[in-house]
Amino acid sequence: MTSQSAERILVVGDPVVALDERTLIPDGAVIVEGSTIAAVGPRELMEARGPFDRVIGSRDHLVMPGFINCHYHSELAAGPGLYQLIFERANVHVHSGYGPMDEEDLATVLRWGLVQAIRGGQTGAVDMYYGRPALPDFGAEVALSVYDEIGFRVAFGLVSRDQNTYVHEPDEQFLARLPADLAARVRRSPMGYAWPVDDVMAAYDRLVRRWDGHGDRIRVLLAPDWTPACSDELYRRCRAAADHYGTGITSHVLETRAEAMWNVRAHGRSALERLADLGVLGPDLVCAHFVWVTDDELRIFADSGAVASNNAGSNLRLSAGICRARDILATGGRLAFGTDGISFSDREDFFAELRLATMLQRDPRVFDEIRLDSASVLRAAGENGSRALRMEGRVGRLAPGTFADLLVVDTRRILFPPGRYDSTPVLDVLLDRASAADIDTVLIHGKVVMAGGRVTVVDEDALAAKLAEVGERRLYRPTADERDWAALGAEVEPYVLDFYRPWYETRPEPASVYNARRL
Repeated sequence: MTSQSAERILVVGDPVVALDERTLIPDGAVIVEGSTIAAVGPRELMEARGPFDRVIGSRDHLVMPGFINCHYHSELAAGPGLYQLIFERANVHVHSGYGPMDEEDLATVLRWGLVQAIRGGQTGAVDMYYGRPALPDFGAEVALSVYDEIGFRVAFGLVSRDQNTYVHEPDEQFLARLPADLAARVRRSPMGYAWPVDDVMAAYDRLVRRWDGHGDRIRVLLAPDWTPACSDELYRRCRAAADHYGTGITSHVLETRAEAMWNVRAHGRSALERLADLGVLGPDLVCAHFVWVTDDELRIFADSGAVASNNAGSNLRLSAGICRARDILATGGRLAFGTDGISFSDREDFFAELRLATMLQRDPRVFDEIRLDSASVLRAAGENGSRALRMEGRVGRLAPGTFADLLVVDTRRILFPPGRYDSTPVLDVLLDRASAADIDTVLIHGKVVMAGGRVTVVDEDALAAKLAEVGERRLYRPTADERDWAALGAEVEPYVLDFYRPWYETRPEPASVYNARRL
């Protein structure tokens, strides 16, 4: 066998979902040489270009590009479970999870998250990483080292926020609403989880110099948190740094109704108009969630070249709403997909996320609109995902010269019983029926990271045992401070609800209607 760097692999599938000049290649194959794809075409022609170090797949498999998760929080691997509060309400509870965590435990949590991502069909992610303030560079070195160790592709953003950290008004104004003793305890707590911006930017400078471009798999982005929590000055500073280093930006944009309203109230213009005026809105920006975009903003967004990450499962779990995916595509906007680290199934199954995202677009108001075109959805996920990763054109499709990030999917269950789906477009069947359990093999950068349904880059059983030990010893055993912080969030929450209640008296015109109170 040749060396790993020059290993030649033939990957066989019927079909190969290339998403290039040809969408599908029946009875096709992909030749992988080292980290890249050397050729894609009919199986017989590809087989003639042997010999190969190994052959993967068969006519009972389908080969397709790996999924790119365009909005992910790697740290949330520590907290699977019940996510049910809209972010403005959850915001005063998040800090209770920022107790001390050592580097080894953090690495264990992140490894577990990436194993679940791989099993869910993901080969790359845009990670908005908040970090651990007690660790050097907020633990970002640990996180990037884990990405490198696992071989996962990532655009890694270190989050910054500098205003309105409790609710959508200046911090001292909100604290003035609280009893003096409660306000004093909030000031002493990490509620608001806003680390000093100068420290975050200094860490970013170190990280981008060391890691950006590493192994052709890692980019290092700026991640201003979301529009109410970031001042104009912070957004401008992030834009300047992104331009200086040639990287990019990711930010939560139009996730919630109150966020959309805040931009109009505070700045006299919509969130996208504000970001455009600041020079932030552009082809290197990923707008995470992107639920509350208005008709007037859709054209601004399409013209900008920015990417919207539709996190359908998270949007529902967090009561944020439903992304206007059909309208974004119809106006020429760039749509991609993500899980937010809290996927609909809590298993990071990207097939389930795409299925949910597309089915939510079946609006009963429009009689002649049924499903989004499956090929267009998959092309958008790949093409726009590659832009979000800052690796445009190098991933998201199967073509010569692109990086070999791909899935080998067992189709026997998906297409069972035989003959049932012969007259149905195979991509429709794939999006409606496939699940992570059908994925047999995953390659990232030409390396097999999962085979036979088992992740190969770590010992899954040993890692699960280690995570269980971390959880039992520390992760789910809160300190006295953490218990106090959790109780503090419960005390503050009624004031948060009182603050936002008037905001919800305004009734927006809905973009989707699913039922009726009266006919």
